[in-house]
Amino acid sequence: MTVQEWFQKYTQREQIYLLAVAAVVALYLLLVVIWQPIAGMRNEMAARNVLVAEQLARVKAMASELQALKSSGAGQHSLNMNQLINSSTNQFGIRPSRIQPNSRGETQLRFEAVEFSKLLQWLHGIEATEGVVIREVAINRGDKGGIVKATIRLGQGA
Repeated sequence: MTVQEWFQKYTQREQIYLLAVAAVVALYLLLVVIWQPIAGMRNEMAARNVLVAEQLARVKAMASELQALKSSGAGQHSLNMNQLINSSTNQFGIRPSRIQPNSRGETQLRFEAVEFSKLLQWLHGIEATEGVVIREVAINRGDKGGIVKATIRLGQGA
């Protein structure tokens, strides 16, 4: 039995009802399968656009703040920190093998062979008298007694 034969066995009124139900089911499937996913994707894209616009506004604000800081001379921080480190390490008779400023306004130092007592005196002095914050210290035993290797991360005081 074909679909046409099956459809023809019903009365005209029943055929109209069947066609109406088929049209409603087709519209429902069109709505569920095609329209809702497209509308959902559109809403997600709109939400993403809002988030990206907010991020862009924050980046622009940070960029203008950075420009203002640069023009006001705040870029002298790393130079001042380097000068402070150089003068204070010379005062205590210790010499870092590496001084590396980073983008967060901190400075990382590496000492390859330094007397432990002098290193502690220097750390105390730079923190207590200069207001420098010691963010991180890693000290390892050196080759001789009393000699250590150290990595230190310093930041500006609050």
